[in-house]
Amino acid sequence: MDQFPVSLDNLIAFVRAIHPEGDPLAHLGDAMRVSSRLEDQGDALIGHFVDQARRSGASWTQIGERMGVSKQAAQKRFVARADELVPGGAGKMFGRFAPRARNALVAARRIAAGDGPDSPVQPRHVVAGLLTEPEGIAARAVHQLGVSEGQLLDALGLPADAVTRGADTATPVDISSAAVHFDTESKQTLSRTLNVALHFGHNYIGTEHLLLALAAEGSASGPLHSLGLDVDRLRPWITAEVERIAEARKGEQRPPAQA
Repeated sequence: MDQFPVSLDNLIAFVRAIHPEGDPLAHLGDAMRVSSRLEDQGDALIGHFVDQARRSGASWTQIGERMGVSKQAAQKRFVARADELVPGGAGKMFGRFAPRARNALVAARRIAAGDGPDSPVQPRHVVAGLLTEPEGIAARAVHQLGVSEGQLLDALGLPADAVTRGADTATPVDISSAAVHFDTESKQTLSRTLNVALHFGHNYIGTEHLLLALAAEGSASGPLHSLGLDVDRLRPWITAEVERIAEARKGEQRPPAQA
């Protein structure tokens, strides 16, 4: 392998720069957080090329051999399990979802359940679920880019009351039941949201990451693109909004100016 793109010296300098006046213990704490981010980036890097290999037709056996692990180990690492992607699941993946993103997934299950007792959650249900969180970045992106709730639901082939049903916490549906499960495509999409989040340098998954993952590919991308909600249009708006929110939070943390 040629020279590694990130040297140890650069990483040490990066950690020291976080708190220049910090003591060794402060630097150690920062190093632990940076190390965690590096592990996430490493997982995302490998996951990206695993996904590419699968799309090229490689089997899980071949992928496992190239990684030096068994087929089962490779699948366990890179195929999201249902309990990692639903409320109440014990998996690490779901723990990354921010509250609004979690609520949107719960709403998606209510919306899917309205199609029938055994209807799985599809990507289109997740898109609709995002609209049940109007203060989330995803819903605001949709509306600010000129798409109404009715237009989006019509493009997705969902009834006009889908968002209302998803937001109704009193809906008599046992959303914790295994009967309302995420289909394979939805689980793959949700797994890809981590890559989207890491692109922004985030260690959480928000509604904006979900929307970008859904718009990038899959069955929901067509309806989104037909309304002008493609990645090339969504990403600049979301990036600007994320930066605006970050600056606003910095302002709130600054001490008041001295008179």
